[in-house]
Amino acid sequence: MSPYYYLGIFAIALAVSIISLLAYALSTSQNTHIPKWRPNTSPTHLLVVLGSGGHTAEMFSMLRRMKLDPSKYTYRTYIVSSGDHFSAAKAVEFETLYLARTAPAPAKDATVAASYTIVTVPRARRVHQSYLTAPFSTLQSFWACLLVLRGLHPDQKPLPPQMISPYPDVVLTNGPATAVCVILAARILRLYHLLVSLVPSTTHIHTPTSVPPGSARPTVVSAKYQLRTIFVESWARVTTLSLSGMLLLPFADRFLVQWPTLGGKQAWKGMRKTEYVGAIVD
Repeated sequence: MSPYYYLGIFAIALAVSIISLLAYALSTSQNTHIPKWRPNTSPTHLLVVLGSGGHTAEMFSMLRRMKLDPSKYTYRTYIVSSGDHFSAAKAVEFETLYLARTAPAPAKDATVAASYTIVTVPRARRVHQSYLTAPFSTLQSFWACLLVLRGLHPDQKPLPPQMISPYPDVVLTNGPATAVCVILAARILRLYHLLVSLVPSTTHIHTPTSVPPGSARPTVVSAKYQLRTIFVESWARVTTLSLSGMLLLPFADRFLVQWPTLGGKQAWKGMRKTEYVGAIVD
């Protein structure tokens, strides 16, 4: 037999093994049981992806309707695309005019509860951008999103010492392209921690490197309970999913739709289905 024959067999076996591992990891990750509670001493980091224009308007409509409580979501990070000054301004407006007014009295004076940051990442694809150059700009955006999730982006302020890790607990987005980069980056980080957890005597628990004197040590939470993603399909999508939605259907932990015709869809058997929740925008 030619050595190329055995090389081909090895390559096929390796590819099948990698695909099987990824499929197993994806299915296991999506079906991980998440506790319905969090200790009162455990701060929550919410990351919101603002997709510009109508997507941004819908996002803040949802946040107002859910009556976002800054005393529960104690740190907020907003991701905007380069050049999207509208979304950045809306984030500041939401924080200063809405959350500051609606926050409970104790939370108004709490440093963590009043903390937020706005991070600008490169746009994945500009309007009318050539499809030949789009992959390069998308990779640039993906890398920036990966840095944000790890707390290493230059725009990010140092996290308060009460935060357990640089990873956000929940990622909320409604598209478009930047959402794909963020959710895929979150999946890669979680896959990394899954693989690390398979190594004997290895834990992937994140704890603060230092705690100020006199401060209570934060509750330790496993990384497998962080980086949970929620994708909300736009209210304008009635019968078909958006391109971002179709791409993210296998990857988002929860995929919410606002029209009954889109409920119950799934990427393949064994994966979570889309959840019809009704209109969640004002």
